[in-house]
Amino acid sequence: MTEWLPTVLFIAKGSVAEGMGHVIRTRTVARAMQQRTATHLAIIGDAYAANLLVNRGIPFTQMADCAEVLSLYRSLQPDVVVFDMLVFEPAAFREINSGCFTASLSPVFNCLPDTDVVFHRTSVLGDDWTAGEGRGPAIRAGLSYAVINDHCKRIPTEIFQHHLNQDMLTVAISMGGSDVANKSLRILETIKAIDEQLLIWVMLGEGYLHSYQALVESVRGSKHEIILAKTTTSMWRVLSTCSLAILAGGTTTYEAAYAGLPSINILESASRRFLIQELVEKGLSLCAGHTLDEALENLNPLVRNLYRHRDRLLAMHRASRDQIDDQGVQRIVERLIEMWRE
Repeated sequence: MTEWLPTVLFIAKGSVAEGMGHVIRTRTVARAMQQRTATHLAIIGDAYAANLLVNRGIPFTQMADCAEVLSLYRSLQPDVVVFDMLVFEPAAFREINSGCFTASLSPVFNCLPDTDVVFHRTSVLGDDWTAGEGRGPAIRAGLSYAVINDHCKRIPTEIFQHHLNQDMLTVAISMGGSDVANKSLRILETIKAIDEQLLIWVMLGEGYLHSYQALVESVRGSKHEIILAKTTTSMWRVLSTCSLAILAGGTTTYEAAYAGLPSINILESASRRFLIQELVEKGLSLCAGHTLDEALENLNPLVRNLYRHRDRLLAMHRASRDQIDDQGVQRIVERLIEMWRE
């Protein structure tokens, strides 16, 4: 018996200005979908975003704007369109939504109320979501839908303990693929005041265009050692040697919770708290604050406390076990196909 499968178009937006998280997440899901059915990926963004897809085995087209995406949609006539971005032209979305099944991988999306389904990595929903009685998208939510990059692996407890027992606490800073606001520099300038010696890995993505020298100078005169690392696929090889990560509350925060790496998160606003609230409640992550200034004020006391009470880091690592698995991508693929059939 023939298995009817949809053709799927993924549309993601990424650039130096907007960050690369949506592109990386979409890339992971699209690769899995491609194992099942015909798949194409449209990227609205610059060369930095497109570089994340080169030689990845996924058919993709780099586009400048929504008008070009709409032209591609009309040409391909897919059965399913999956969006991963914050903002899309409403008129273009309405045409796409009227002709096929639509989904969003992003919980923050201006067209979300009219999307057919949203896949959300936590059971905590945004305050402005509406669902039920024909309003808002169908919601498939929970840690079981967290998208974990193929390169992210669990850190064995004996390895984590080995690194935790070193004199210097190894801390990673990762503020996303572009870090437009240069939060990495602000964080380094803040933790420079910590007396305890740290080994600091600063993870810099493809789109980081600020001065590397400024990062080095920011900790000059302190006890800390700093290593700058420009990584993509090898990022988790570095992070697996760390005992603590300072993150931006995005996809890497969930990967850290999966891997067993405790994290302190700095959010853009209080409205984004729902994105990591479940991880905080389960003891997998900490939230330093809802704005950069608030977080920087709280950061040093948090790091000092964890440095002196490393058993808290070990407890956070152990709490991660069995909370998130690596099947979220496959669940999204299966639910998309099932819901399209329905």
